[in-house]
Amino acid sequence: MDTTRRSFLRRSAGALALAPIVPVGRLTLRGGRDGAFPDSADRSSVVARGPQEAWVARARAEIPASTESLYFQTGGIGPAPSVVIDHVSERLDFQNRSPAEPRISEEMARIEPDLRAQLGRVFGAGTEEVALTHSTSEGIAIAAWGLNWAQGDEVVISNQEHPANVVPWYVLRDRFGLVIREIDLGTGTDLIDEVRGQLTDRTRMVSISHVSRNNGRTLRADESAELGALLRSRGVAYHLDGAQGPGCVVTDFRALGCDAYSTCGHKWLLGPKGTGALFVRREMLDDMQLSWAGSHSHATMDYEGAYTLLPSAARYEFGTRALADFAGFAHAVDWMEHIGLEKVEERIHSLVDHAIEVVDRTDGLGVSSPRTRPDRSGVFVVQLPEGCDATQLYNELREDEGILGSPVREERDFRLSIHFFNTRDEIDAAIAAIAERCS
Repeated sequence: MDTTRRSFLRRSAGALALAPIVPVGRLTLRGGRDGAFPDSADRSSVVARGPQEAWVARARAEIPASTESLYFQTGGIGPAPSVVIDHVSERLDFQNRSPAEPRISEEMARIEPDLRAQLGRVFGAGTEEVALTHSTSEGIAIAAWGLNWAQGDEVVISNQEHPANVVPWYVLRDRFGLVIREIDLGTGTDLIDEVRGQLTDRTRMVSISHVSRNNGRTLRADESAELGALLRSRGVAYHLDGAQGPGCVVTDFRALGCDAYSTCGHKWLLGPKGTGALFVRREMLDDMQLSWAGSHSHATMDYEGAYTLLPSAARYEFGTRALADFAGFAHAVDWMEHIGLEKVEERIHSLVDHAIEVVDRTDGLGVSSPRTRPDRSGVFVVQLPEGCDATQLYNELREDEGILGSPVREERDFRLSIHFFNTRDEIDAAIAAIAERCS
């Protein structure tokens, strides 16, 4: 393509491909707008591709998608580093040398328990509170079908949910007569007041997003914990959709105070598709019952009708698993931890600060997502002017400019999912392209 921004993208990608290969963990933050390198030769290469913090440049060199396009679609699916995909391939190759040979099968069998322990350690849960799933949607379904619903029972969701946290409730409504009540989680509403206003004696569960994929609002840990205490006092289960949480915002299962938390590996954690986790508070394991079970859900069984379930959240898992993918999930979390999750979060906030400044000085555009911490996230939503169609904009930016963003629920909202590997120059180019298309 011959547009100015497309030319910029090609130049940036080419320069980054030549970036010096230095282990991420040994790179340090330096000064300048996005940092600078120490010697004149490195400084000249920075000018060619736009100023970069050294560790960001190194990480971008490991994420092919980050130099193939202006990638602002992590909220849909994150681009995995090459080392993660290589690890999946290596584990799959190793397993298939002789899958039933004990030396191989026993090594592969360690992947799942090790991953449960890793996810619990990183995200504030006990190992026994972690179940491995294949997506956030699967975790939501386990939680949604975990109660014995009766006609007239109620669930509270919000007006900011992904279809994954809406469609299951529609199905339960149609099968069992469940009543769906909705709160407003728009920017600036009071979470506790909103939920309290919808609670009745028939409320059985509240299921809302930790981070909204539609407006980027993040539930603060203190307000979520307050809500969890309120709901427990009334015997109401509390589930969070965490698809946009880990890797984007600080995520601590215990601090959030919820009973269950569903998440995935393929968004902000940059892991393989088909990986996820469900955290369930140990006190809720018997209350959140199994709707799907099979081999590996049980601790004991016989063929006379007796069985016992595993005493941990692993009871929600069953059947043959894609172990190489779960190994890739673990490797992605390792990779993110090696960079530093706090460093990643600070980088995201710095980029969002820049995005807000750029939008504020761009005629016709506004900011739909929260502006201040800790209510905001890397899910940055631009409000388009009247008459600018977000879906048409998405198609034009993708096809003509190589800019990957996303329309969301509100007609004039356009989402840029800003991760740490994005740059200020990319944000400038994306917002300029939006303004030009919508003028």
